[in-house]
Amino acid sequence: MRRWPGLLALLLLPFSLQAAVIEGRVVRDDRPQPGVIVQAFAGLDFTAKSLATSSPSSEDGRYRLELPAGSYALFGWSADRSLFAFCGRNPLTVPASGEPLWAGLQAVAVEAPQRDSYADQYSAGIEGRVLLAGKPVADAHVYLYLDPGEDLKGQGYRMSAPTDADGYFAFDGLPESGYFLAARKRLDGQRVGPVREGDLYGIYPGNPFTARSGELARVTVHLAAKVKEAVEAESFGRGGGPELRGVVTDAQGKGVAGVHVFAYTDRVIGHQRPAALSPPTGPDGAFVVRLPASDTYYVGARELYGDSPAPGELFGMYDASADHGVTVKDGEAPGAITIVVEPIRL
Repeated sequence: MRRWPGLLALLLLPFSLQAAVIEGRVVRDDRPQPGVIVQAFAGLDFTAKSLATSSPSSEDGRYRLELPAGSYALFGWSADRSLFAFCGRNPLTVPASGEPLWAGLQAVAVEAPQRDSYADQYSAGIEGRVLLAGKPVADAHVYLYLDPGEDLKGQGYRMSAPTDADGYFAFDGLPESGYFLAARKRLDGQRVGPVREGDLYGIYPGNPFTARSGELARVTVHLAAKVKEAVEAESFGRGGGPELRGVVTDAQGKGVAGVHVFAYTDRVIGHQRPAALSPPTGPDGAFVVRLPASDTYYVGARELYGDSPAPGELFGMYDASADHGVTVKDGEAPGAITIVVEPIRL
């Protein structure tokens, strides 16, 4: 009997290894950027081993990656490492389907840090400037993260004061450590929350950056403008799980537009970033939350994200269960839920 070991191995591959395709374009200041090699990583630490590598981007900035279905963060570099590119949807979930997933990358300049002595020999300082197309950006926030497993979202370990007119920021009294730097400027003025179309964002090319005791490091963080992407770009977490659907209404039962629905895995909400956050509700108040996995989630809705709800802000919790929880099980589509929001009053 003739044996087909290769065919047998192929048949035994798990479903999760089905081939998937990512396609996109690398741009710099809205112009196609050729010669950038795009790589896929398991997380936002791009010093780890890459899982897939593209050919250099073409003259029109196009690239293509073939890889198993899963969750990836996309970064790219020019051959001489003078340009760094990142995807605003990192990390993104790539389904096993016949249709390529489109993911654009923004390229920025790479600049070496400068180091000087610091007044305190037992701690470190980091300062620098935030730029967009070479010009300073005021009112941006720079964030320091210790764990890239948090996907560089939320407030992080430290958050700077808003940058001044020269784009200047500073962190003092830091423990010697490696830090992951990110910067954002949101059009709505919020310090934390989803990065939306028109917002500015950036990832430092030298992550993780080592702050050394007795040294002051000066760095430059270049921002790019967030372009319109798929709706998943506004959801926290890595997706791939079930969806929770429903409607947000006012006390009279009318749909409320422009609020976010959040889902926490902890009953005490607000002490960490949510497991999932929806895009703003539409005119009819309808929402979709893409959950990371089957679990019990504690669900509510509010206008803004970040800090505590403010007086006058629309806020409400799912009240069909005493603890505001919704249990989502494998293979079961939960029914539509309703969340009622009202202005917060002192």
